[in-house]
Parts: sequence; structure tokens; C-alpha cells
Amino acid sequence: MRGDWLSLLLLLPASAAASGYADLGKLEREAVDDALALRGLTLDPEPQGKIVATVRVVNLDVFLARERVPLVWANIFHRTTREHQIRRESLLQAADRYDQDLAEETTRKLQDRTLSSVVAVLPVKSATPGMVDVLIVTRDVWSLRLNENFEAQQNQLIYFTASLSENNFFGWRKFVAAVFTMDQGEMSFGPNYIDPNILGTRLQLQAAFYWIWARQIGEIAAGPQEGTSSFFHLEYPLWSLARRWGAYAEFRHFDGVIRRFLGTELRQIPLDGLPRNACDPLPSVAPDVPTVPWVYRLKTINTSEVVTRSFPRPAVIQRVSVGHELALVRPSFTSDFPYAQGSPEREQFSQEVFPLSERVSDLFLSYELFTPRYRVFRDLNTFDFRENVRFGPYLSLKAGRTFSWVGSQSDFSLFQTSVGLTKGAMGGLQSVGGTWEGRVVGGEVTDQLVRGRAILATPVLAGLLRVVAAGNLGLLFRNTRKRFFAVGGDTGPGGNESIPGDYQVDGDSGLRAYDSVLRGYPVGEFVGCGAQFVGHIEARSMALKLAFLRLGGLLFFDAGHAAADASRLAFYSDAGFGLRLLIPQLDTYSLRADWAFPLRPAPGMPAGWPGRMTFGFRQVF
Repeated sequence: MRGDWLSLLLLLPASAAASGYADLGKLEREAVDDALALRGLTLDPEPQGKIVATVRVVNLDVFLARERVPLVWANIFHRTTREHQIRRESLLQAADRYDQDLAEETTRKLQDRTLSSVVAVLPVKSATPGMVDVLIVTRDVWSLRLNENFEAQQNQLIYFTASLSENNFFGWRKFVAAVFTMDQGEMSFGPNYIDPNILGTRLQLQAAFYWIWARQIGEIAAGPQEGTSSFFHLEYPLWSLARRWGAYAEFRHFDGVIRRFLGTELRQIPLDGLPRNACDPLPSVAPDVPTVPWVYRLKTINTSEVVTRSFPRPAVIQRVSVGHELALVRPSFTSDFPYAQGSPEREQFSQEVFPLSERVSDLFLSYELFTPRYRVFRDLNTFDFRENVRFGPYLSLKAGRTFSWVGSQSDFSLFQTSVGLTKGAMGGLQSVGGTWEGRVVGGEVTDQLVRGRAILATPVLAGLLRVVAAGNLGLLFRNTRKRFFAVGGDTGPGGNESIPGDYQVDGDSGLRAYDSVLRGYPVGEFVGCGAQFVGHIEARSMALKLAFLRLGGLLFFDAGHAAADASRLAFYSDAGFGLRLLIPQLDTYSLRADWAFPLRPAPGMPAGWPGRMTFGFRQVF
């Protein structure tokens, strides 16, 4: 395979190999070739250190005639990104010295937003002798659209979201949408707005507001209106690795009803009056024991104000942040709870189900360290699109203290730490990491959450497939906040975890750290507030090009469980196969279809045939 790659390099012009053209994927090369021909440009073989004369931008149409897509006429309804919007976000500007590292960072920066399916930054020969021009090539994703994402299982729509949106408002790279989201228990609708660069100031704004209605269980029909939620985030980011100061302020609230499911039905809580630890698994319900569904009202408010000082160096970047956080959690009974105020049934339900009611206001100091080394993968999670993974070690430390004089109802200390290491030996990917968090209350350590994860990927084997494996383990100790793990069928973005923030990204490495999906079992099949593990192995094929489409397949094996403590963990597993379909003009994520067969029976699922089929977007892990 290495010999084939070297032979290919020898066939390329010297300028192409030197400028980074040879490192591009097929879709990127095709776009760069179009741009060079369109503007009559030539790659510069020796750009390093030259003064940049100008920054050229070529934004290609969504649909191209050479791809024989029967929608070229639709380009008239898409406003291609304005060139100046791209140019002002480049970290290389006129009069700067050309630096390949800055060219790569510009590519990552522009690619962070799902507005462009292709981004390439390359040096081209300048009309001014001794100088170099920078060429930025992008290709828009169709923006005026009805965006959709969904998760369907066993003839039930588990999760669905759709937005009537302009993802690239007037070509200004701003997102405006009316968003509808539906999960198993509720429906929500409201406006969203994202501005990644307010009036060229580098300030970023994200804002959303939703009205919430109950969903009639198992039906696509709305019940009564029962709450609202909102999100507001204003940030002056560390928009390049060389920046030294950043800050943000954030506010979010939720006022609605929480419902927990077992498969497609509400999970039931037996009210038998027996003392039971909140971490014990729910017992089998006898016919004469009354039950109530796992449903309660929850009000939360979260605010954050943070200032960050970065200390950039070529080999390592360190960042120190100070800030304030407020978290308010208030659970309560729904108005239709069948038992009266003061009844023992109410007391038992609240003891077993309600999260800890609290108001936490803390001041914190945090420290982050990572190495600014990146590597580009292709066909790891996507089909030929660039995937940026940060290599090297990662460390994060955070310590906070609550005070009554800043609004906390009690005084205690909070600690969090995260460590990780990512490498790329033998052309593959190896990443391990872990997190720990806890509270110190009255000299006692409580609410400890320990997580560990590993991700391994082989290089592309025989040009046909890549094997990818991932695993994670979670442990909770002295769980006074009644947080729990849930493992089972996917519920859409965010998975089944009820541990706040557990859909994590380790630094900005681009690696999803934790998931809780067992494709062969119903949603929430296994619940426990003490321990959890999940593992996956997938053999993912390379993409087969069918006209303008990309089609792939995979074989997979999943294993996992959740329990009250590590000693009660069992080994449940499934195996199956799936298909992936990518339409590059419409999205950078593939459409997913999986058919999984449980290898061990569970209370909600027999082993073997017929298994479970799921549909959605993106890879499962």
C-alpha cells in the first residue's frame, strides 16, 4: 500500500506534492482542480516564508454539472457564501508571511462549521515576483432546506427533529431556523439563531427558545403545552491557537416534564412501601402492587461567566480560566400525580425518582494543557471528508467552591479532572482517556463520577475496510444526586445517558468520548446508578461511489450493561450489519440503517431473530 502511495506522488507535478495537494481527499482534489481551472491559477511549490500578496477565495456551487446531478438548476435558489466572509476568517492575510501551520489551522477553523462539505487552503503563484497568494476553496452544502435527523426503531419514531432553515443566511455563514424536535416524551418548537462572527468582531452568538408540548406516547401527536426551554451563549473565542484571551457568558433554562422509558413504554415505579436504595434495580412488579410512571416536573437554570488566558507555545498550549457558575435544580410532582399531598406513596416516589433539589453557586479556577498537533483522517467516520484529530496528551483540572454570599444554599468544594492521550501508530488511531469529578461536603467526598474510554482504529486494510473499536466504563460512588446510567437502543443525539454533560468531546480532539448504545436492545433496557460499561467493534467498508452518492456497509458487535454497582454488571451483547449512505451536496453526515440481533435475552427482548432495526444519521459511535 505504501508503494502505491509513493508511485502516485511521483506521477504528480512537483508543485502539487510540495503544496499539500497530494494530501487532499478525492472530493477536495476535484474541488481544487475546478478552482485552479476557473481562475487560471498554478500551485506554488515553495511558498514557506514568502509574503502573502492576496487571499483568493473560490466558493463552488452545491451541484456541479460534471457530477451529472439532475439538480444543477437548483443552484439558483442557493446563495453561495460571500467571498469576504471566508476571507476575513482566514488566519493568513495579505502582508503576512506564508506559514503552512496557519494554512492548516485555517482549514480546521472553516471546517468546524457544517456549512461547507469541502475546505482546502493552498498556496498559488502570485503575479508579484517573490510573493505568494493564498487560495481558499470551499463548496457549500445546500442551505435553504428542511434539515432532518431521526431515530426509528421497531416501527416507532424514537427521535425526530426538523428545521425549516437557512443554514447560510444570505451567504453570510449565519444560521436562522424554526426548529421542531420530538423525542419519546415531548415535542418542542422554536426559533434558533447562530452567528459565528458578529459584524466581523469575532464575537459569536448562539440563541434558541422552545415551547414544549407533551407527546402522546407512541403516536405522532401533541398533548398539552407543558413548558419552555432556552439557551443563550455569547463568546469571544480563542479563534486561533495563538490568541491569548477569550471569554464567554451563557444562560440556559428548562421548565418541563421528565419521562423515562423502557423500550417504547413509560418505565413504571412500584409503590410497595418497601425501603429501597435508590441505586437498586427496580424489582419485578407483582400484579397487586400499584405502580406509577416515571414522570415528574423539573425546573433548572444554569449560568456561566468565564474568562480564559491562553499561553501558546509551538510544542504545548496551556490555558487558565476563572469564572462563576450557577445551577438551580427543582423537581416536583406533576399535577396529575394520583396520590395526595403527604401520602406515603408520594414520599416513596420522590425518594426514588427525584434528583437532588439544590441551588449551587460557585467560583472556580481551571487549567488545561494540550499539544497543538493534528492529523487528518478519512473514511474513519465519514466518506472521504476531512476529519481533524488532535494528537498528544491532554490534561484538564478544575476546582471550585460554593459560597452562600454568591447565592449557594450550602457551602462545599467541587473538583473535576480529565486526562487523555491520542496517537496514530502504524497509520491507525489509538486514544485513551478518563475523567473524575466529585464534591467534598463536610470533609466527606460524595457524588464521585469516574469515566474511562478507549478508541482504536486500524489503518485502511487492503484498500477495502477499516476496523474501529471503542469502549467506556463508568462508576458512581456516594451518589446523593441520584444520577444514573441507561444503556440500550439509541435515542438520537446525546444517547441515553442521564449523567449531565456525558456527551463529551475530549478537548477539541474531535473524538466522542462516551456513548451508551446497544443496538439490539430497547431504549433504556438497562438502568443503574452505580456502574456501566459499553463496547463496540465495527468493520467499516470504504465508500462505493454510485454517481454522486457514496454507499458503504459494516458489520458490528456491541456489548454492555448498567447496574447498581460493578459487582452486578452482566455481559449483554448483540451483532448485526448496517448500511451507510452519503449525499455530499446535502450533508457531511451519512444516513444510517442497522439491523442488530441480541445474543443474550433480556426482559424486554428475546435473543436472535427478528432483532431490531434502527435508522438515523451519523455513526453510532
